[in-house]
Amino acid sequence: MDYAAEVFDQLQLLSDINGFNDHQLHCVLRFEHGPDAEILEKSVIASIEAIPILGTRYVDGPRPRWTSLDPDEFARAFVIAQTEMEFEAFTVSRVNEGVGPQVRVCLLNSGPSAVALKMNHMVCDAAGFKSYLDVFCKIYSGLTADPAYRPTAITGDRSMRGVLKRFAVSVMFKSLFLQSGDNNRSGDYRFPLSESGEARPFIITRKLGQDRVAALKDYSRGEGATLNDVVLTAYYRCLFRKLALRPGDELQIPVMVDMRRYLGEIGELKSLTNLTSMVMTKLDYRPEERFEGALGRVKAIMDGKKGADIGLNGFVKLHLAYRILGDRIANRLLRSRLRNPLICMTNVGILDSARISFGDLRPRDAYLCGSIKYKPYFQLAMSSYADELTFSVNLCGGASDRDRIRSFLEEIEEELPTCCHWPS
Repeated sequence: MDYAAEVFDQLQLLSDINGFNDHQLHCVLRFEHGPDAEILEKSVIASIEAIPILGTRYVDGPRPRWTSLDPDEFARAFVIAQTEMEFEAFTVSRVNEGVGPQVRVCLLNSGPSAVALKMNHMVCDAAGFKSYLDVFCKIYSGLTADPAYRPTAITGDRSMRGVLKRFAVSVMFKSLFLQSGDNNRSGDYRFPLSESGEARPFIITRKLGQDRVAALKDYSRGEGATLNDVVLTAYYRCLFRKLALRPGDELQIPVMVDMRRYLGEIGELKSLTNLTSMVMTKLDYRPEERFEGALGRVKAIMDGKKGADIGLNGFVKLHLAYRILGDRIANRLLRSRLRNPLICMTNVGILDSARISFGDLRPRDAYLCGSIKYKPYFQLAMSSYADELTFSVNLCGGASDRDRIRSFLEEIEEELPTCCHWPS
């Protein structure tokens, strides 16, 4: 069976073609004692059977599409690693969209154990990946209790139409003018990475413990801000110094927006798709400004965008481009015109520790992050699990890049305030 490639499926592929990132999503779960390998493999296959888009391969052309695999091919979605090195190599490797399946799972068969999941970003965004993780855990728990268990099929609409139909035509066209700067980069500031030819994919993480996160949340509430506002502010302030900006210079950082906010979707996964847009934030460097001053400006920017149909502009532009021009011409146009941001940030959100369980087993640690960037592009990601916060940076780079990124993540943590203190 064939499925039409949706707009964001094709856009994610362009991100790789244009040298932005590898369009993959990554999740790592760490256990004291891991799940059963046989049940885990059956769970992977059952999830592909339940969500047909996962059991496909991508076929490019004038009318790009997904075409179903033979069910015998689903088994290659699960592998076992015997060493941490094998496990890490799996985690940063790619799902081949032209071969499929579009999800892969690896069990680290050692103590302590771990499970890595990766998914082709073309079929799913981070919010959808979190929902898939919930489904996957339910399947494992269901098969543990009853080997005959089979999940309900998930075959909902994968297009952006569900979001767009929530808005009047006048509102959509208004967004084209009032949010016109939200989708393409301006400025050429680059995170200082090596110019070495050595380049291997890696993921660098830094975790903030429960006490530190609790203090950050207290501080955020006291300032009437979100935790995301606070982290974005720290990111800006660290970048101002790292990039050696002059007073008054402006830096632009895009942040991701989950457009499911307009659907009111809660609870069960209805379709596996991409419904993420992007909005730009911009802040000028003020050397004497204290943290709370910069936070106030970031909060004002984000509050203004949230009150003005945040993220809609990108959806409207893409919808019009593909509908009017068709897939082939729209892809050709975007390939030449799209300018990806050189520095960006994404908040993946909370991995619910109450929902991520494999029978009676719960991970002791977990994080989820997005695509591996190609230099010169750079992205900070954050995700939460069990009241702990993990920062991550994914890059295809060299050893010196690893060291620079570890140091930078340490700087961000030091820049973050507590409930009763902030950096001067």
